Amino acid sequence: MASSVSPLSDVDLRQLRIFRAVVDHNGFTAAQDELGLSRSTISAQMSALETRLGLKLCHRGRSGFSLTEQGQKIYAEAIKCFAALENFRNEVGVMRGGLVGELRIGAVDALVENPRCRLSEAIALFNERVPGVNPMVMVLSPNQLGSALINRQIEVAIVANQPLNAAVQLETLFHEEQNLYCSSGHELFHADPKSVTLERISSLPYARRGYTIATAYNSVFAHPPTATAYSMEGLAHLILSGRFVSFLPCQYAQRWVERGEMRALRPDLVSFQIGMCIAHYPVSTLSQVAEIFRACLLEVHAPRRRNV
Repeated sequence: MASSVSPLSDVDLRQLRIFRAVVDHNGFTAAQDELGLSRSTISAQMSALETRLGLKLCHRGRSGFSLTEQGQKIYAEAIKCFAALENFRNEVGVMRGGLVGELRIGAVDALVENPRCRLSEAIALFNERVPGVNPMVMVLSPNQLGSALINRQIEVAIVANQPLNAAVQLETLFHEEQNLYCSSGHELFHADPKSVTLERISSLPYARRGYTIATAYNSVFAHPPTATAYSMEGLAHLILSGRFVSFLPCQYAQRWVERGEMRALRPDLVSFQIGMCIAHYPVSTLSQVAEIFRACLLEVHAPRRRNV
């Protein structure tokens, strides 16, 4: 017969917070700054938590840090636990006449260059309305953002208009234009645009995004990718190598275009736009803090939403 775990104490919650930080930072050493603890103290607290739960949570050593299957489940449950505590704290704040706590916001990378993105304005408005709530912005890949929403690590995210989960709702804020780029070291950089046909483009070595998302790759290229990156910066490095072409947001690529280091290949043929959305669970299930931030995002984008 399986034995039950006794009620959680303050010590247990402290150890679970340490565990969450270690997982979020993928190891003990990287978590030191956030926790303000030495590596030896973190290790001791992790060992104590494993003893308390009677479970092996992670592998650590020369081979690196990794979670066990049980550790993955405990991490997911810990996230839910802290989300519930944070919601409780927020609701108590509401009853006492003010909102306090933390709101975790997710976003894909390379948004800051897009003038249509008003995330910074939404954060300013949110801070003005609920100064007692600390916003935390996490820049992650779309796949990571989807997982973070499902696991309640974040409540709101700005993502491309792609299905994340059946329960996650998407509301379009603005659009992002993307072109196919090559660098000054690429064979087509100085080519006459008329000679750069779709057939020629489709045969080029290209770099793909390592996360699941439907892009123009599906229709442009006739062969598998030859390089992969999980961020726009990673794609930029691959393009600048001169060996690959790839799609980038126009505003993000502009700095290299202006320096003569990149060029858009036939934007009249292969460019595309993708909607950038606010993603969240149904409004009725959001905390009041997340509802306020959602309203701030929609408000600051409202003047442009008619022309997104």
